[in-house]
Amino acid sequence: MGLMAMQALEGAAKPLGKHREGHRRDMARASFVTDLVALATGVPAAQIRSKTRNNARAARARQMSMYLAHVSFDWPLARVGAAFGRDRTTAGHGCRLIEDLRDDPAFDAGLEGLEACLRNAPGPLAVKVLATNLREMV
Repeated sequence: MGLMAMQALEGAAKPLGKHREGHRRDMARASFVTDLVALATGVPAAQIRSKTRNNARAARARQMSMYLAHVSFDWPLARVGAAFGRDRTTAGHGCRLIEDLRDDPAFDAGLEGLEACLRNAPGPLAVKVLATNLREMV
């Protein structure tokens, strides 16, 4: 392989690493949203994360998770889909279903509460610092 080809490959590898790191952060945030929805709905997080539809409650909780990520983090549907291991069209379908359910005042109030939790949650760096400090204290 020639020198120019090797330099081109090295240059291409750097953005890919940044992309992977960003995707890992997105997946961590999606996991946080999923855990929050699991706590709020009583649907186990493992069922929400399942690659299969599982059951109607798990599917609805998954749709709620994707909707909350879309609205709270201002992510485009392609990013939501990637973070949750789904296609952007699946994420869009779920978001539309949840948006329609917001016509129910009780459902809407519940989602508003979850959105507030996500807005007020510390960022990933603050959580790492907190976790490090707590580990040192224990």
